[in-house]
Amino acid sequence: MRAPLNALFRAVKRAGGRVAAPLRRNGGPNKFDLSSVDTATTTYEGDEGWAKRPPATLECPQCGGEILQHSAGDTIDCPHCVAEFGYEEFTELELLYLSCPVCRSRMLHGQRHPERFDIPEWATCDSCRYHWEFKHSYARDRRRG
Repeated sequence: MRAPLNALFRAVKRAGGRVAAPLRRNGGPNKFDLSSVDTATTTYEGDEGWAKRPPATLECPQCGGEILQHSAGDTIDCPHCVAEFGYEEFTELELLYLSCPVCRSRMLHGQRHPERFDIPEWATCDSCRYHWEFKHSYARDRRRG
């Protein structure tokens, strides 16, 4: 009875080793490339570029209502009053939140270079792990000329 259990144990151990082999590093105290922090923050879907920015909800400066701008190129029309803004006026309005295009949850968003850009540069959904990045060149800011 003991011999079959030992053989099964060795087979399972061998299979586990083959599964873990691509993640192992050669040498050093750390045996795996992925830390628990990396695996916990992995995103499942994503986009990059201003044209693929998630829907934005902005505050109307005239009535204080919420304005939904579905995509970055859409005009910004307040459904509560007569206020209307061009898409290029996005930075002049207060961004309340970005909505996940996958599950419609509010996304966490922020800027990495606030001294250079006055728009959100990233957004992540905690519900479904969707992530968006504003792709830009460090050599030249294309939005400002």
